[in-house]
Amino acid sequence: MDIVLDRKKGILFMLISCFWFAAMQMFVKLSGNSIPLFEQVFFRNLVTLFLCGFLCFKNNVRFFGTKESRPYLYLRSILGYLGVVLNFYAINNMNTADATILQKSSPIFVIIFSVIFLKEKLTKTNIITLILCFIGAIFVVRPQFNSTVIPAVAGLASAGFAGGAYTVLAYVNKMEDSNTIIFFFSLVSSIITIPFLFIDFVTPTFIQFLSLIGIGIFAGLGQIFLTLSYKYALATDVSIYNYATIIFTSIMGYFIFGEILNIFSVVGIVLIFSSSYYQYKRR
Repeated sequence: MDIVLDRKKGILFMLISCFWFAAMQMFVKLSGNSIPLFEQVFFRNLVTLFLCGFLCFKNNVRFFGTKESRPYLYLRSILGYLGVVLNFYAINNMNTADATILQKSSPIFVIIFSVIFLKEKLTKTNIITLILCFIGAIFVVRPQFNSTVIPAVAGLASAGFAGGAYTVLAYVNKMEDSNTIIFFFSLVSSIITIPFLFIDFVTPTFIQFLSLIGIGIFAGLGQIFLTLSYKYALATDVSIYNYATIIFTSIMGYFIFGEILNIFSVVGIVLIFSSSYYQYKRR
């Protein structure tokens, strides 16, 4: 499956993905106090499963990939699933800012894994941009790191698994349609979750049900554009733009939860955009 790289398109798709994932985080936060972890994870994947299943049928693409690509689809799905579960666990059990900054370290893992496994070139520009983005993210979320150890370790581990999943994604994108990849991931994740779903199942109210559906819809949209981003650009080029989720989350938090941006957040946003623009001009 031949794909023509288009760096600008890859960056645009990453930014769109960040917006939808930020919206998903709002619904995770809204439902986290009353809905168990695996119930949140199940709805996150179930809605995406039907959405991408419909797209696979409509576009007449394979649901389960080819025999050659299936091992990579399984690996991407398992790594991605572990990243989602640990990320949701961290959000529900520790300071939200701490969980965010830990999860946003995933681009660092992407570049490391891409250099090791995909043989992509690590440049000084990548290193400088990642450092500036990470510092900017700290300014935005201002983590206190006063949470318990286990959720903090889970948050960092989620970033590692996400980085591994994105690295495999950059490779398997050359072999399969994006809808096939997301459908496969959602199917595997849903099946794995079923045994855990009924351990502490809570029948959701109408509002809670809407929140769970919201998690699934926005996660699906975020996943679609994330997959398209890695289809059209190198992982080392687009992974740093994943930090834009923090910016969108800060803006949504202001309007939904009344969280006011202060000078630290503004400085962080400027750092993130400046470093991203710096890499763009250097390339």
